Amino acid sequence: KYGIVGRGEDTHHGFRITEMVEKPKTGTAPSNLYINGRYILQPEIFKILEGQEKGAGNEIQLTDAMLKLEKQQAFYGYHYQGRTFDCGSPEGFVEANVAFALWRNDMNQSMAGVIRTLLDEMKPSERRGAAF
Repeated sequence: KYGIVGRGEDTHHGFRITEMVEKPKTGTAPSNLYINGRYILQPEIFKILEGQEKGAGNEIQLTDAMLKLEKQQAFYGYHYQGRTFDCGSPEGFVEANVAFALWRNDMNQSMAGVIRTLLDEMKPSERRGAAF
């Protein structure tokens, strides 16, 4: 489901990335460290992307370009300790937005009320077995 990186030596703020595998098959991943889609890339990546052939999903894949660039310069990763959300699905996108609203001091009370009201308005059969 996710791109996975191989972990090399530790650095002051993270680790060296030794490989990147886009959505590896079960049991073949080089680690349990996934790529969460946040990058700080050097400008050279754009030159590579310009000539990049379409890959998975008939799309130009950033990971493929990163693999080419990795042969020329080192890539480093940061082991993020916070909460992450998978915004690649409708449910994950909604979850991220609800969490964001509930974390904000200026709107968490009103949004919690909105969520309670929406849940109260749902018929039990619409809740798909969820206990609220």
